[in-house]
Amino acid sequence: MSDVIRNYTDEPEELIPVPQKVLGSRKRLPPGGRIKLYDFRRPDKFSREQLRTMQIIAETFTRLASTTLSAALRLPCELSVDLVDQMTYDEYMAPIEGHSTLAVVSMEPLKGQAVVHIDAAGTDALVERVFGSRLVPVAAKPLAAGGVTDLEMAQLERVLSAMIKDLGEAWGFVPGGLRPALAAVETEPRFCQIVPPNEMIVTTACSLSVGPVKGRLTVVYPFLLLEPVLHTLSAKYWYERRGDEVNPGSRAAARRAAMPAELVLDAGAPPIGLLRSLRKGSVIELPDGDEGRAWLRLGGARVAELSGLRAGGDSASADFAGRAADALVAKGEADPLAVVAGELVAGLEAVRTGVADAMAAMASRIDELRGGQEDLTDRVLFGQADAVGARPGAAPFASLAGVPAEPFALFLSGERPQVCALVLSFVGDALAARLLSLLPEAVQPEVTRRVATMDWVTPQVLSETERILGRKLSAMEKSGFEAGGVKKVVGILNFSPRETERRVITALDGSDPELAESIKRNMFVFEDIVILDDESIAAVMERADEKDFVVAMKPMKDDERRRLLERLPAERRDRVRAAYEALGRARMSDCDAAGFRIVEIIKALEQEGRIGIVREGE
Repeated sequence: MSDVIRNYTDEPEELIPVPQKVLGSRKRLPPGGRIKLYDFRRPDKFSREQLRTMQIIAETFTRLASTTLSAALRLPCELSVDLVDQMTYDEYMAPIEGHSTLAVVSMEPLKGQAVVHIDAAGTDALVERVFGSRLVPVAAKPLAAGGVTDLEMAQLERVLSAMIKDLGEAWGFVPGGLRPALAAVETEPRFCQIVPPNEMIVTTACSLSVGPVKGRLTVVYPFLLLEPVLHTLSAKYWYERRGDEVNPGSRAAARRAAMPAELVLDAGAPPIGLLRSLRKGSVIELPDGDEGRAWLRLGGARVAELSGLRAGGDSASADFAGRAADALVAKGEADPLAVVAGELVAGLEAVRTGVADAMAAMASRIDELRGGQEDLTDRVLFGQADAVGARPGAAPFASLAGVPAEPFALFLSGERPQVCALVLSFVGDALAARLLSLLPEAVQPEVTRRVATMDWVTPQVLSETERILGRKLSAMEKSGFEAGGVKKVVGILNFSPRETERRVITALDGSDPELAESIKRNMFVFEDIVILDDESIAAVMERADEKDFVVAMKPMKDDERRRLLERLPAERRDRVRAAYEALGRARMSDCDAAGFRIVEIIKALEQEGRIGIVREGE
């Protein structure tokens, strides 16, 4: 049988008139009947009326979410509905390419999940703005090389949670309401299979504007999720008149409920003597009902105030109660029982609200305790530096001040330039300069530009970024020990025979000249001049520029400098000391350059055989 069959209906659109029977049915088409095509592979499960209602819901959501995003990002943001359509889940997911955001949303009390999809451009715009970017249009190139990192995911979840609350407001017309909540965030469509691929869905596609950046946001509702509330998506449900009258079933239940009835009369102010003489079974004479006033109470609530009663005992009171209630109903006033039922409902609602508020406060306190427990665990496992819970009054990223720059830069190199700019904007200038120099050269200009154009960032973003950074950096520091390096090679070669040292350096000069030069620079430094004998120092002074000698002494420790001056030739000692005292401040780069020139002279003299460098152990 073909996947497409013919069915008859009274709808006039896209139909074909035929006179024959349908699928062998004995019933013929009614007068004016039509036949339409039905595709079993892609069945339409949502009527046009239901799709129109979904568009109204989407428009409500976009209005609320636009306000939420604009307030959270401090930037004009706009969402507008472009299309509401139905298709299979695979048809929607298959074309998605690149790293985008797929937020899986639970819709309690409905069974199932929806998806909020933000494309790559919208995701980048949200993340960039959260971390302080002004979103100034620049050269069109991807801002993030890979997927969403932990730092970016934490901020995305916060923004998505706020938008999902607006989604619940848009569905507030459903009886009992829906409580959407963020269940998970995925960046790959293949990891977001919430329904079978051939399951029908309805999509509400919206255009997203975050400042000058344009993106797309789509909400995906599977049919299995909406099936229990499909009846609420009809015009009859939306526009039917719901008066304020009490539901007949509720009225009947309230009338059947057992409820104490009381008739209260104002007895005036009895004298003290009468009150003192009261005993069990005593009788107090009440005033005439025609002169006083009486109140009818049902279930403890006063429902009527009447006058003109006649005495007659219990039967008269009961008769009055019945007549009073009938009189109230006859006058068109509210049914006393209904009033009492309404008061009971209001009381129960107040109790429910109080319990909900108390539970919310308890949950907030539990979250605070959990955060304190995590900080304590971090202190125990990683030490004090990882306890990044921002102290009141502490500067942003103050807890990361003692972290070595190398692992810090290694971690930042995997983040987008805007995140690097945020960190460099709040750490000290010295650490920021070191981090910038250790970042990839291609990223350094972009990070610098973003530091210069950094915009407002919320304290919550700073605190969360500091906490995640501290935890990751502490794990990197404790994950192993530093091994190898040029310093280690220099130490090994210093204790090796001269022939071994010469052979290694010569081989490295041919294979890796840059590494060989670095090793040679560290094999003998200017501070090592103190290991030379007096004759060797005098030979160096004869060939070296006296000014280089004075500048190179600047970084030396005081005791080392004093010992070196004492070993200089007598004819130069006073002159060098006077030149050093008159030197003043000097750049460290100039000191290093002067020291390196003197070291080159020492190496040349050693190769000529005029001096000898005696290392420890030789």
